[in-house]
Amino acid sequence: MGVIQVQEPGLFTTVQDLGREGFGAMGVSASGAADAVSLRLGNRLVGNDEGAAGLEMTLLGGMFIFPEGALLALTGSDFGATLDGKPVELRSSFEAKPGQSLRLGPTRTGARCYLCVQGGIAVETFFGQRVNACLERAWRA
Repeated sequence: MGVIQVQEPGLFTTVQDLGREGFGAMGVSASGAADAVSLRLGNRLVGNDEGAAGLEMTLLGGMFIFPEGALLALTGSDFGATLDGKPVELRSSFEAKPGQSLRLGPTRTGARCYLCVQGGIAVETFFGQRVNACLERAWRA
């Protein structure tokens, strides 16, 4: 299990999966990723179950360091991502070597970009959903 160090969380970056079903009678919505197709695609690109948790960034990305390295994919909107200053392609997997940093800027198209990490994002579940309202400075991936 790797670590993601959050240097800059961006405007509104959350941990999202595909949501939870079956709690509507209790007044709990399904929630989940705003663009489920992009989250599913990103997870498939890194070999995860399509419902694994990823980072959902809204309008402005952040900066993330991977001390142990990681297999990553970015899907959804184009946030002009760079890995150690070199452009990163959307909708394909790529490797971050130990210590490399991924920077995402403001959106160029659309509203949300998804960062999927091989192994998913390890967070506690709430009513069966992996979700956190905002990022802290480090996450276990």
